[in-house]
Amino acid sequence: MIFPSDDVLLARGKYATLGKERRVQLERMQDVCSTIVTASHQALRDSEMMPPTNITPLETVEKCLANLKDTRERLVQLSGEMIELKDLAWPE
Repeated sequence: MIFPSDDVLLARGKYATLGKERRVQLERMQDVCSTIVTASHQALRDSEMMPPTNITPLETVEKCLANLKDTRERLVQLSGEMIELKDLAWPE
C-alpha cells in the first residue's frame, strides 16, 4: 500500500481528533438541551402553583443557557479548525 505524505497523514490525524472532540461537544449540547426541556416543564408546573415556590428550575435554565453558549463557541472553534485542515488532509 502506498501511503500519502507525512503532512497529509498528520492533517488527517488532527482532523480525526478534532472530529472526535466535535462529537463530544454535540453530545454535551444534546444533554444540555434535554435538561432545559425538563427544567422548563418543572418551571411551568411551579408557575401553576399559588404562589409559585420553586425557583430552582429557572436557575437551572439560566445555567444551561450559559453552558449552551460555551458549547456553541467551542463548536465554532472546532469547525473552523476542521475546515482549515480538510483540504490538506484530503487533497483533490
